[in-house]
Amino acid sequence: MKFKLNQDNSKLILIQSTKIEYNQLKLWLTRKVHNYRHMKRYKLGVWSGDIDFFKDGFIDFGLWQEIYKCCKEYDFDFIIENKTQFPIDKDITYEEVETFAKDFFKDHKVPGPDDKPTDTPFIPYEHQIDAIYKILKYKFGLVEIATAGGKSLVFGTLLFWYLRNVNPNAKFLLIVPSIGLVTQFYNDLMDYNLGYFNENLNPVDIRIDEIMSDKPRKYKDPSKEPNVYIGTYQSLEKWQRPWFRQFDVVFTDECFHPETLISMGDGTYEKIKDVNIGDLVYTVNEKTNKKEIKEVEYVYKNLTKSKELFEVELENNKIIKVTGNHKVKLETGEWKKIENLTLNDEISDFNFYI
Repeated sequence: MKFKLNQDNSKLILIQSTKIEYNQLKLWLTRKVHNYRHMKRYKLGVWSGDIDFFKDGFIDFGLWQEIYKCCKEYDFDFIIENKTQFPIDKDITYEEVETFAKDFFKDHKVPGPDDKPTDTPFIPYEHQIDAIYKILKYKFGLVEIATAGGKSLVFGTLLFWYLRNVNPNAKFLLIVPSIGLVTQFYNDLMDYNLGYFNENLNPVDIRIDEIMSDKPRKYKDPSKEPNVYIGTYQSLEKWQRPWFRQFDVVFTDECFHPETLISMGDGTYEKIKDVNIGDLVYTVNEKTNKKEIKEVEYVYKNLTKSKELFEVELENNKIIKVTGNHKVKLETGEWKKIENLTLNDEISDFNFYI
C-alpha cells in the first residue's frame, strides 16, 4: 500500500492499494466501542457499535503505527510517498537531551521548607528526560506523567531545548484546565529558566503572556511579541482559527483536584495535596496488574483549587474530581478517559479512594 502525508502532517492518505489491502485495512481500523451493547443508539438499532478510523482512506496520523502493524501482519507493503516529510527526528538521541537538561539545570538548587534554598542540586529525573526526548523525536503524541511527576518541568525543558537548538523564534501555546494552573505554569517556567536561588547565567529568552488568570500578566515590550502563551481551553475557544496558526508547538495539560484521596501504603488515605516526599503509596504494576507500594520521590505543592473539573460519583458515594482527559484503569484492564466513562464502567485504579 502507498500513503501520502497531507500538508500539515495530520493525516495519512491512502493513494494506492489493491481491493484486498483496502478492505483489510478498513477492517483493522474499525473497532467496537467499549460497552457499546449498553448504549442507547445500539439498543435502538441505529448504530452497530463501531468506530471507523479509516474514513475513506483519510487516517489520523497518530494511527500510523496501527497501519504499520496491519501491513506487517498481512505482508502488505507500507510505503509513504513523501517520507522525507514524516515527522520523526531520527537524528536526536536520548544522550543529547540528557546532556542538555543536566547542563541547563546545573546551577539550580532544590527548594527546601518554606522555599528556602538547600545545597541539593536540582536535576531532572530519568522519566522526565525520557518524556522530553520522545516528544522531540516523535513530534505528535500523548505523554502520561503521574500526578506531581513534573509536567511543568517537562514542558519547560522542551521549550528551552526548542528555542536553543531548533528555532529561536518559535512560539508555544500551553493549554491548561484551570485559571490556577495558568498562574502556576507561568511561575514554574520563570523559576526553571532563571534558576532556584542561584540565577542561571544564560537563561533562554522566554516572553510569556497569560491569556486568562486571576490577574493576567502580559509581556509589555512593544518591540517584541510574546513567544509563550498560557490559557485555559475556556479562554481560548472563542479565538479565531488564524490566531492558532502562529504556533510551532502546542502542549495541553490535565490534572487531579488537590482534594482527591490517594491510597497510602499503611492502608489509610491522604489528599494529594498532603502527600509528601518519602510517603509510601499504592501503585499498580502495569506488567503484573498487581498492587505495589512505592515511595514518593517528588511532590509538586502548587496544585489548583479550581472547580473546572469532572466529578465522578462512584457506587460507594465517593466522588473523584479530575479533568476529563485523565485516564483511569477499569476492571477489564483498559485505560479510559474520565470524559468517556459510562455508568457500566468499573474503575479498578487503586490510587482512588474506592
